Amino acid sequence: MRRHKKPKAAPAQYLHVVLVIAAVALKVVEITTLAFIVQKNQCNSTIESIGQNFQNENEELNIPPKYLDAYDAIQDLCAATATGTVCEFCPLNWDSFNGKCYFFSEVRSNWSMGDSDCKRRKAELIFIKDVKEQDFILRNVALKNGHFWIGLKKSDSNWYWKTGEKFQGNMSPTSEEHQCATYGKDLSAESCFNPNKWICKKNMSRF
Repeated sequence: MRRHKKPKAAPAQYLHVVLVIAAVALKVVEITTLAFIVQKNQCNSTIESIGQNFQNENEELNIPPKYLDAYDAIQDLCAATATGTVCEFCPLNWDSFNGKCYFFSEVRSNWSMGDSDCKRRKAELIFIKDVKEQDFILRNVALKNGHFWIGLKKSDSNWYWKTGEKFQGNMSPTSEEHQCATYGKDLSAESCFNPNKWICKKNMSRF
């Protein structure tokens, strides 16, 4: 009858190595779990902070929810195009010059209708401040053709801008029956009921 050999006991050094490996593995798992928890909390905190800031910003600007997508698009546009700390831009189909936006209409009507259309666009019939602005207007009028109403009318034989400032230049023709002014090839007086285009002006939007 054969005797079965009893298994030899593992040497003490092998047992020690196994215990060390197990301890290291447990420590790695512990550290990994702790790091995950900390990272998750930081991430959630950051997301909550961003969300709160965005909500506060929208509440401060009073942006209706239906315009938030457009607001985000403007932010992206400014981030891509702005060269300074302020982003300035004009609406579509407006021309920009020296911090102002200019709209040259393509339809014709009387002076009052032109004035009303500018107000609807949150602008005014143009008031020309200096020679540079005048040159800009004349260049565009020449390219677009036609006569354009401007914010200049006659009162008591004197011409005044809509701002109330007295006009200092020369007007042609000077007929007493002409009460409104247009820009074509030059500045001229016309009947306020003539059908002409018009030019609106407003400040550039700042973002």
